[in-house]
Amino acid sequence: MTKLIKYKPPPIAKEFIKRYQPGKLFYDWIVGPYGSGKTTAMFFKLLYMARLQEPSPDGIRYSRCVIVRNTMPQLRDTTLVSWDYWFKDGECGHWIASENRFILRIADVECDVIFRPLDTPADVQRALGLEVSFVILDEFREIPRPIVEGLSGRIGRYKLPGGTLMTNWGMWGASNPGTEDAWWYDYLHGSLNRETGEREGCIQVKFPFDIHKQEAYEEEQHYKPGTYAWYYHQPSGLGPDAENLDNLPPFNGSNEYYTNMAVGKSRDWIKQYIDAEWGFSVTGQPVAASFNPQVHMAKKELPYNRFLPIVVGLDPGLGGSALIFMQQDLNGRLNVLGELVQRGMGMVRIIEERMQPYVATRFPGARLIFAPDPAAANRSSNDEKSAVQILRDRKFNVQIETNNRLPLRIDAIDHFCNKAPAGVPALQIDPIHCPTLTRALKGGWRYAIDLKRDVIKGAEPEDNPFTHPGDAFGYGCRYYHKGVLKHEKEGSHPFRPPSYGGNEYAAR
Repeated sequence: MTKLIKYKPPPIAKEFIKRYQPGKLFYDWIVGPYGSGKTTAMFFKLLYMARLQEPSPDGIRYSRCVIVRNTMPQLRDTTLVSWDYWFKDGECGHWIASENRFILRIADVECDVIFRPLDTPADVQRALGLEVSFVILDEFREIPRPIVEGLSGRIGRYKLPGGTLMTNWGMWGASNPGTEDAWWYDYLHGSLNRETGEREGCIQVKFPFDIHKQEAYEEEQHYKPGTYAWYYHQPSGLGPDAENLDNLPPFNGSNEYYTNMAVGKSRDWIKQYIDAEWGFSVTGQPVAASFNPQVHMAKKELPYNRFLPIVVGLDPGLGGSALIFMQQDLNGRLNVLGELVQRGMGMVRIIEERMQPYVATRFPGARLIFAPDPAAANRSSNDEKSAVQILRDRKFNVQIETNNRLPLRIDAIDHFCNKAPAGVPALQIDPIHCPTLTRALKGGWRYAIDLKRDVIKGAEPEDNPFTHPGDAFGYGCRYYHKGVLKHEKEGSHPFRPPSYGGNEYAAR
């Protein structure tokens, strides 16, 4: 048996290789740009995990792994090429070509490594019928959710010789970023459970890795205790902290490999494959084109000022609805503090089951002003009362726009996105409490594109899960923007506290 290969991986690969939960099913994922060492780290994690298995009575540490890729050409042209670079036939084991199988033998480790594509239903059934110690997903963004969930049920099922108990088992993988409208994004980035206050989903690993800083980060972000799923997002290949540069031509530790790769590429391609940013489908054009997440996303949770009212942009409807909570400070900056997005709920249920508990917890004592879709003043098809009337019956302050034309809302959004008084962005969105709105503004709220003619289809955004929060945000921005336009029209006047659509200040 050959000796262990000498390998000096980049720092993230070292950390990724060693991360696991002893005696428990765990998941570990890494996303990054081309050439960042992801695949190598993924393979060497297998060797590391196989060496942790308790030896059988004959002294050999046995395990079995399946490595999955979406298609046979991808498996053959990329995954197997990378595997053969590190684990050569005759040196680290031997191939069984007819079965796409490699018997990995290094020191006292013997791991049965099976390679499976997912081209056909028969391929899927063969993969889902295996009993394995580990599952590796290469370019996991391309693997459908049902298959991932099915494979997770096969982990830890491998029967070891001599009745030896399995010591560890898990699933991991590497990928370039995908699109935010895919299920992988939700799973990897998690969400804050508003009832428990805990973040559900993968734990995002901060790097350079320090166990004490990581624990402090998890506590600050309210990660659910006992979560054994990790996610590391590598930095941009063009950034100062880019990884694996010493292993990329010209092998001098510079970003030259990525700067050369970027030549002639579209901005969207660079963002996804070099900057390693999750994007949205190229079949759509963002409605809020002036939104820049690097500028308009706050770096931490935004505070709520109890002395100023909160405007609630509202887009109601049983098919989908959204409430966006925002507040303009005394310097004119618009802070977006929270969101409620739901489906299949009428206005009464939204108020009683969603909004009132949320406001009592998140904005205690807040004075609310609603800026709804003007169509909300019309009676619904299944109720004699409109959404606006329901709000007014409960004594809420409702300010209705004269029309719901999209260009007016876009102008309002652009106003706050493009202004930076005293060098400070006029729009800041809470990064913790507004996940759906953030994804809407980054491209989920979009116009459909006719790919053949490269033109926008129709004058309205496509109907998808991000349409309602995008519209609600537009109604809220329009409310504040009307005040700006009124002030500009009337000219300069002595300062008076703003009324915010009511007489709150006069009533004091």
